[in-house]
Amino acid sequence: MINNKLVKFVLIILFSIGLFSCNYYSEKDAKKYLPGKYLYTFPSGEASILIVNSDFTFSNKIYSKDKKQVLYESNGTIEADEKTITCYNFLLFSDHNESDMVFSKPDIGASTAYWEKPEDSKDVLEIEFNVYNYIFKKIK
Repeated sequence: MINNKLVKFVLIILFSIGLFSCNYYSEKDAKKYLPGKYLYTFPSGEASILIVNSDFTFSNKIYSKDKKQVLYESNGTIEADEKTITCYNFLLFSDHNESDMVFSKPDIGASTAYWEKPEDSKDVLEIEFNVYNYIFKKIK
């Protein structure tokens, strides 16, 4: 009887550890998967390129509708906490409540995004800034 309870307890602990480890994202994971070049196209036609470097610095450029002219640019740093990243000095170009409304001048500040480890690929496919409806797709 005691052996049965002990076996069940050990199985529950092992299952819990396995479940927790599947959902845990370390800073090492973020540094492995996040670096790259990402694109978001605003509904108004301008495009934002976000380049994430392996040292957790980034550059963010907003291009004109014809994609030939850089309208705004910022550089910043990233902090990672599991699935959440915070980008400091990120360009906010459009109103999140009105997706087609472009600011006359972008705000620059801290913004939080979410990412997920890929299942079948080695690269992160997208970074989502949910509050602003920005979904950056990885292009490199």
